[in-house]
Amino acid sequence: MNMKKLLSLVLAMLLALSALAFAEEAQDDLQARLDAANARVAELEALVELYKPYYEKQVVAEFGEDGVIWRDDAMKEYEAAASAYAQYGLSIDDYADGIKEDILKSLVKSAVIDAKAEALGLSNLDDETIARLQTEATETFENYVDSYRSYFAAEDATDEEAREQTLAALESYGMTQDALTQQTIDGYVDEQLYNYVTADVAVTDEDIKAKYDAMVAEAQESYADDYSYNNARNSGNLIVWNPEGYRAVKHVLIKFDDAQAKQYSELHSTLDSLNAELEALNAPAETETPVEIEDADVEVEEAPVEEAEATPETTPEVTPEPTPEPRSREEIQADIGNIATEIEALYSQLLPQAQQVIDEFNGGADFNSLIEKYNADPGMQNEPTATNGYAVSANSTTWDPAFTEGAMSIEAVGQISGPVYGQNGIHVIYYLSDITPGPVALEDIADAVKDAALQDKTAETYDNQVNAWIEEAKPVYHVDRF
Repeated sequence: MNMKKLLSLVLAMLLALSALAFAEEAQDDLQARLDAANARVAELEALVELYKPYYEKQVVAEFGEDGVIWRDDAMKEYEAAASAYAQYGLSIDDYADGIKEDILKSLVKSAVIDAKAEALGLSNLDDETIARLQTEATETFENYVDSYRSYFAAEDATDEEAREQTLAALESYGMTQDALTQQTIDGYVDEQLYNYVTADVAVTDEDIKAKYDAMVAEAQESYADDYSYNNARNSGNLIVWNPEGYRAVKHVLIKFDDAQAKQYSELHSTLDSLNAELEALNAPAETETPVEIEDADVEVEEAPVEEAEATPETTPEVTPEPTPEPRSREEIQADIGNIATEIEALYSQLLPQAQQVIDEFNGGADFNSLIEKYNADPGMQNEPTATNGYAVSANSTTWDPAFTEGAMSIEAVGQISGPVYGQNGIHVIYYLSDITPGPVALEDIADAVKDAALQDKTAETYDNQVNAWIEEAKPVYHVDRF
């Protein structure tokens, strides 16, 4: 309740009391009672004026008839933002005014939405719904406790102690059972309001075509980058446009075990060092040109006697460390050959199983059955890549270069590669299909595009309605008060 309403209520109560007194004791000294009432009103008005500056300092935003945002609530949000900035080594002071304004707008928006939901009766939930939401929140909270127990509990803690330690840690981050329950209920009410506002939203054929064209244009720009294209495909995003030169492949990975992987990494690290050493040996030596100083251009002053006395008569000799003689090209190449032999020996441990895959395929086995039987790559077991495969082009940068080269070496759809020696083991790659470049026909993805268009229009409708409610509330922001 704002100050004006408070004063009005006080005055109304006093007048009512005065009227009642007048009616009951009409014969008393009415003038004296009226004077006393007026004096009390004046006293209350003085108190209002006295506390008005303090009240105003606590209000950082006003909206609607009597809606306010209190300074303490806004400061909690600001301090949380400051803490988040500090985690990245940044000071919030450089962005303070903008962040404060954003906080006030966000708080007003939430308050307007809550008020509208209450006015529509959407926040009046029945007991069954509240119980269901409380159960949902409890289950979610217990999952949090189980998930974070290993982070917050001491290793030697009992189950009860571990739970208490985890609960305390979660509470320090503002996560409690009560807070999560309220958050769950608030989220449900917000969802009901969203559904109420957008219940009648529908899309036309023109909306769908416009969304399709926009998605194609965006994909053409984004998918020029190989990683972005593959990330979109492998994440299950709707693909509306494909770049040139791609094929879909599947593979069986015969993977190094942990010991083999460690040895492979160490050998390759040594190999990189040897190649760098060889490259340095092949590079022409750089020589420095000495700087010549002509005697005529230099004046030598005799040092004062006292300075000469302070200078040691002899300088200790420093024996430089001997520079090791560079190894010969033949020595380095011999070491490189030895490392290559050891790497080849690692692959030879995997080769029999890779050959088994090839032999079974050539004997008529379905490649998907070979993936199920031999493969160690999760990407061939999880959707959408289990069905669609990986997209590879000659210029791909997403994959191990050996995998890319092996995939592009297969001559025809339905054929497989030979053993491909990669960073993780040996691949046997299957040429699944060519990927048709350019836009995917709208009729082939019409339902998905329609869903995307409807989602956009629904969100836009809701945002426009919320903005209209906020504009109607005529908010005033007092950024300078916090």
